[in-house]
Amino acid sequence: MAAGGTLHELFDEGIRAAGRDRTAVITDRVRLSYGQLDIRANRLARHLTETADIGPGDLVAIRTLRVPDVIVAALAVLRTGAAFTVVSPGDREPAELAGARAVVSHRVHSGRLVPSLTRPLVFLDGDSAAIDARSDAPLDPPAGPDAALLFTAGTTGPPRAVPVSHARLRAAYTAWAEVFRLGTGDRVLVTAAPDTAAFTAALVRVLGAGATLVLSAREPYDVADTDPVTADSLTAGPGGPPDGLRLLVVGGERVRLADHVALERRLAPGARLIGLYGPAEVTGCGTWFETAQLTGPVREPGRHAYLGRPFTGVTVELRGKRIWLTPPDGGDAVPTGDQGRVDGDGPLEFLGRAADRFKAGGRTVDPYRVEAALVAHPAIRDALVGPGGSAGDRPIAHIVAEPGHTPDEPLVRAFLATTGHGAETPAVVVRIAALPRTAAGRLDRGALTRPAPRPGARSGRIVSSGKGAPLTPDETLQSVAGPVALIALVVSVMLTDVLWPGSTDLAMVPDPWAWFFRGLYAAEHLAFAAGVGFLIAGRTMMPRHAAPRSLTAAAHLAIVYLLASWWPQDNFYRLAAKDDWDRQAALVYAFNIPMMLAAAVVALWASFAGFREREEG
Repeated sequence: MAAGGTLHELFDEGIRAAGRDRTAVITDRVRLSYGQLDIRANRLARHLTETADIGPGDLVAIRTLRVPDVIVAALAVLRTGAAFTVVSPGDREPAELAGARAVVSHRVHSGRLVPSLTRPLVFLDGDSAAIDARSDAPLDPPAGPDAALLFTAGTTGPPRAVPVSHARLRAAYTAWAEVFRLGTGDRVLVTAAPDTAAFTAALVRVLGAGATLVLSAREPYDVADTDPVTADSLTAGPGGPPDGLRLLVVGGERVRLADHVALERRLAPGARLIGLYGPAEVTGCGTWFETAQLTGPVREPGRHAYLGRPFTGVTVELRGKRIWLTPPDGGDAVPTGDQGRVDGDGPLEFLGRAADRFKAGGRTVDPYRVEAALVAHPAIRDALVGPGGSAGDRPIAHIVAEPGHTPDEPLVRAFLATTGHGAETPAVVVRIAALPRTAAGRLDRGALTRPAPRPGARSGRIVSSGKGAPLTPDETLQSVAGPVALIALVVSVMLTDVLWPGSTDLAMVPDPWAWFFRGLYAAEHLAFAAGVGFLIAGRTMMPRHAAPRSLTAAAHLAIVYLLASWWPQDNFYRLAAKDDWDRQAALVYAFNIPMMLAAAVVALWASFAGFREREEG
């Protein structure tokens, strides 16, 4: 297949190779054939052209995560000659979308999207009748210079927008096809979120080859395109990897050679495991790694992570130790922000990310070097090293123990001495269950919790959430919440008759009705105690959704109010006369209306929970 032409012409070639009846996309609830995909894309393309005047050179934002609709919309935008970008509707709108000529989404997201005279909203569900009424004949406009606007992963700073041309994506497809060798009979599981550059790259690889894009691990597949964590879960079950898996492609984060080899051994004989490396600036088409590229045995494979050899058309350049990549279609080399080295004819080796370096003790610490040494310890599976509380503090190491092992403190302390000199030796080691990762499977160093500084702490101290070990601040709050809630329960029971004399008097209430009220009073005391406990520890236990931190903090306080306010408000109400309008109005505005507002805040916070999950409606 020639590298020239546009991206939608590549997809048309995939349709012809597969045949219109072959399945193009599979989810748990949706199946689209290549013929159906073609018809839907053509109709939406005409709708965009005739109602929003979309054409060559324009940018159209796709603000939904319903994957089949994302694919239809992307192909439709390309067929108008415009470029597409996919941004989660739960994310704040990037500045780069200010110039988008239209937004494609669903009505459920209408409250988040701002229409304008120059940027209409097209709802795939609300406008479905008008879209279906359009002709399914293909358009043939000239294509603009760019096919897509991708965003970097944000691991080295805020996500940046990267315009990607048709020529670059076509050249990348040619390079990928040479290595992956996908065919029309392949069923490719893709787990990347649709608003990532990794998903766009996988879409090009799969549909360009006329293969079937599988978006559910419950469906059969013979190729998997995923991240390291998902790759491990797909192959580590009791039955091992699925029958027929011939190719496993792992990208998004570096994989140490020891883990690569362990993963490879789970696969059936003849099956391939390929590590993929490349930032959005080169459309993810940088280098690829297989163990066959190694020129000989590697000592201590846990210390090494290989990025492999460049794809066809890509050039790897080391400036000092900094890695620069030339995109597959040529052009200027771009910095990756990573460091590497090449020994002789061997593959490119990863040596850490420049942005992860930090100052400690007056010198620059390279965390990757310390992490590589730590994982050589037989009881340590993985590690992340980060800065202490201030620039002068020694680093903190977060370690994941090997299954069945508990790192012995004296031995680990002695082992830490071999990881570096002076400021590079961690002062504190924190045992955690797993390394924090983003939704895309990348390591999330920003999510690491720094233990509170302790006077006189000695180098090599081990902190753990295990019994008897020092606790992190969050764990300390959670550990005291229960006792404090119990104290609040006792205090509320003791103070009820002191603060509101007679409010719980049931002398005139006959049984069994008196027991119903006693149950109400008990529930009020328990709710107040739960509210006090949640005030102390609830914020640390609330899950990370797409909601802003300020909204999560507001939701935390709203939940506290909803729990704790029942005890005082019911006691006040029971002592208020029905015709005491001043007191009744004061109670309404002090309790009832704030409860409604608190519930609305919680509902708003909860509404963010699903926006980062794949929508397959």
